[in-house]
Amino acid sequence: MSPSVLIIGAGGAFGQPLVQEFIKQRAQFSKVGILADPKKAAKFSDAAGQGIEIVLGSFLDPQSYKGYDVVISLAGNAIMRLQPAMIESAIAGGVTHFYPSEFGSDVAQDSLRDFRYFRDKRVTRDHLAAKAKHHPDFKYTLMLTGIFTEWAADPFYGVDLQAHTVNTYGHPDAEMSVTSIPDIARYTVESVLLPLEPGSQRRDIRVTGDRTTWGQLIKDLGQAQGVEYQSSYLDPADAAVKQEEARKRGDEEAELMWSVKPLAASGNGIVPGKLDNDRFSFRPESARETFQRIYGKQ
Repeated sequence: MSPSVLIIGAGGAFGQPLVQEFIKQRAQFSKVGILADPKKAAKFSDAAGQGIEIVLGSFLDPQSYKGYDVVISLAGNAIMRLQPAMIESAIAGGVTHFYPSEFGSDVAQDSLRDFRYFRDKRVTRDHLAAKAKHHPDFKYTLMLTGIFTEWAADPFYGVDLQAHTVNTYGHPDAEMSVTSIPDIARYTVESVLLPLEPGSQRRDIRVTGDRTTWGQLIKDLGQAQGVEYQSSYLDPADAAVKQEEARKRGDEEAELMWSVKPLAASGNGIVPGKLDNDRFSFRPESARETFQRIYGKQ
């Protein structure tokens, strides 16, 4: 029987391309739904017109999950800590397969053990493991994709696309894994159709578009634009000081921001281990190809 999938957080920057990919592959699924606040239902009218069911309700209400096998959570910072409660409600509603909001570096790396930005992701992983022990038919998938290529070339990491300068925390030789947003969406949709190994309740999907360095990423960006970037590097310890200052004054948003700012050029933005790219039907874009698609001169 074809799986049924419910998406939480479909209105975000990654949610929209993920929904579009599900629309492209709609025939592969018995139904695809978006869980939406009733006040925001109109936002998804286009998707509804293309065969996507709009479920009005709360992710904390088990009733919202009725009739769905698989849930994909795209929870952002504001609600990341609520994912364990989502999981409880989803299981109560009959869901048997949960995708937590991962889509990035592998937070199990020892170097990220105390990384504040990923704290709630680690808590969610622990909760999933605990629920799997009590529910033998419950499964979960961790999508490990590295940093979104498009988001790496962003002012958040000190990249100025107009002035062609970079002022980031870290160092140019820092290794990083990156994958384009369309490819992450496609990997996610296709992964739902892949069976888990017999007897397995946890599955890690490790897929990336490119394994590169921060310095090479910036070179690829410059080549796509036909310019040469001028780069300078800041001490990550300075960001750590600002993170601690934000924590002490109770500014969680700033605390998270300063925690993650050094990630891209830190060497921790990677997907270690054997990749699963060859289990899928397509070849992903390299970082150079992504930048050429977006910024290349026509």
